[in-house]
Amino acid sequence: MSVWYIASLNFQDLTIFGPRILWRHVARLTGAKTARVAMSKIGTVELRPRESDISTFRDIFGSRDYAAYCYDSVKERLQAAYNTILKDGKTPVLVDAGANIGAASLWFRQKFPQLAIVAIEPDPDNIALLRSNLAGKKDVYILDAAIGATPGYAELARSRLSWATQTTRASSGTEIITVEDAVAQVPKGRLLVAKIDIEGFESDLFSSNTNWIDAAAMLIIEPHDWLLPHERTSSSFQKEMGARQFDIFVAGENIIYVRRDPAST
Repeated sequence: MSVWYIASLNFQDLTIFGPRILWRHVARLTGAKTARVAMSKIGTVELRPRESDISTFRDIFGSRDYAAYCYDSVKERLQAAYNTILKDGKTPVLVDAGANIGAASLWFRQKFPQLAIVAIEPDPDNIALLRSNLAGKKDVYILDAAIGATPGYAELARSRLSWATQTTRASSGTEIITVEDAVAQVPKGRLLVAKIDIEGFESDLFSSNTNWIDAAAMLIIEPHDWLLPHERTSSSFQKEMGARQFDIFVAGENIIYVRRDPAST
């Protein structure tokens, strides 16, 4: 990367996160494994140098990846579904599948303060920072697991960058849970949003046992056909979502599905 590109990224970080974000570079100089930095309007988070952590926060807080929420009609529908769940005496739930180090969970908690978060992450290095970044937050459930259509076990294929760990079914290894298992962690929980970024394993998640979709007001899915060409990893969710009444928004790397009638959740 050129010096000018790096400088532009640092200027962007200053604009989004405030001046203290530059403290993350201290870890590079000292050789520390992580740096704790204060981000404006977000709080203190733990990041790793020379990793994808800061890029994850840029994608969610500083780019258009969650831009569908900017549309008034989307805000109104999601807020209506959130209010309905609370009115019914239930707790609205975010299932953050592929939670990485918690950026999406923090973003949604800002928007919906009474939202319970079930953050699911199979990579042990990510889990450590996920626990740190969500520590002290109310109604947060962190699960060291993968997520799929049915329970079982997964083998991890870890990448140089932590946001690219892939999972495949195996006879032993990391536990696979279902969306229903995740929501059941929350007393009186009812699914509001499922955010799914699981590096191709969405092909398994949407292959069967998909009734949970009918409870959700919004699904955010990052497809990975580009990563796994010819493996048709998006086919199962295209089939399932196409059979239901959701509007589609494309934002950054994500396909965002918003239920047309939030009252139906």
